[in-house]
Amino acid sequence: MATNEPQSKTQHVSIWVKLFVLFHLMAITVWSLPNPPSAVDTGKVSPAGTQWIPYYNKKYLKEFPPFVVYLTVTGFWQYWDMFAPDPTQTDYWAEATVQFKDGSMKHYQYPRMALLGLYEKHVKERYRKFFERAGNDDYNYLWTPFALRIAHMYDNPANPPTRVKLYRHWRPVAGPGQAQQENYDTYMYFEYVVDQKELEKARDGLK
Repeated sequence: MATNEPQSKTQHVSIWVKLFVLFHLMAITVWSLPNPPSAVDTGKVSPAGTQWIPYYNKKYLKEFPPFVVYLTVTGFWQYWDMFAPDPTQTDYWAEATVQFKDGSMKHYQYPRMALLGLYEKHVKERYRKFFERAGNDDYNYLWTPFALRIAHMYDNPANPPTRVKLYRHWRPVAGPGQAQQENYDTYMYFEYVVDQKELEKARDGLK
C-alpha cells in the first residue's frame, strides 16, 4: 500500500570537504610534531630509534610550502615546545611609553594574560604568542612595525606621537619546590623615533 510519508534522503559530504579536512589534519600534525634533538638536527649525530620520525618530518614535510602558508595565514600553527620536551621557562611581558610632540608621555600596557579574565585570555592569547617574536632579538625586524602600531594607537594629528620606547620584563619560572622570584628584570630593548610619514599613511588608511 502506497504511503505519503517522505522518504529519507542520504546526505553526502562533498569530496572537497573531505580532502580539506584531511589536508588540515595532516598540516597541523606535521607542524606540531617536535623537532629532532639539536645534535641530530645539525647532523652531528645520526638519528636513532624514534628520532627518525621527527628527523624526516622536519626535513621533508614541515617546510612543505602549502602547509606553511596555510597554517601561518590562518593562525592554526602551534609548536610542540608549548608542552614538551622543553617548554618555556621564562615569564615575560611587554609595555611601552609613548612620547608626544608637546613632551607629554603615556604608558601602554601590552595585553598580559595574567591580568586578563578567562574570556579575554581566549580572545587575546595571540598577543602573547606575537610577543614571543616581537620581544626577541632574533626577530628585530618586527620592532619597528610593532612600535609604529603602538604610536598609531595613540595618534593625535594635533599632538602626534614622536617617540616610542619598548620594554620587556622577565623572570625565570621557579621549578618544583623552589621559591619564585618576585621581581622582574626590565630592559628597554628598542627606542623608535616615529616616522611621521608612515604615521600619516596609517592615518589616511582609516579615512
